[in-house]
Amino acid sequence: MRQKVTTALTYIDSGLDRGISAIIITGAIIMTLTIVLQVLLRYVFKVPLFGLEEFSRLVAVWLYFFGAVLGTRNDGHVQGDIAARLVPNERSRALLKTITWTLSLVACVLLLCHAARYSLWLHGTGERTTGLWWPRVYSVGSMLIGAVLITLYSVANMIRNLESFINYSGVSSGGKS
Repeated sequence: MRQKVTTALTYIDSGLDRGISAIIITGAIIMTLTIVLQVLLRYVFKVPLFGLEEFSRLVAVWLYFFGAVLGTRNDGHVQGDIAARLVPNERSRALLKTITWTLSLVACVLLLCHAARYSLWLHGTGERTTGLWWPRVYSVGSMLIGAVLITLYSVANMIRNLESFINYSGVSSGGKS
């Protein structure tokens, strides 16, 4: 049963990785094109396109949160790992990473609670953007979806590091010890 769950989660993770990567690449291309278009229209042709800046801000905020999701997934975000360099062995480093991910998970849960409450409140108010009158929940939804995925990946990273700490045998897998 555990193998089936692991296989399913790996399949979902792989799909999320490919999907979010595709969204980030597409979003970056869209951002580049909208900025170039806006600059050309505004400064060369002297006829700015109404709403283009609002659209590019919407794309940017989604890019930001999806980038944060991938950073969390890959444990590739900016970190201060000076303490890990001072810790003498691999098992202690795994414990330190477990503690770090546990604290990160607490922060993620707080962000998730705030994002959910704010998104629900904003949806209830029906507030819209000032330019294109899009529901503001379109942009705030990025915070909620990002918080959900970041929290899930934080749980996975915490569990992975905890397992590494618990299962550490101290035996080298090859080479000189």
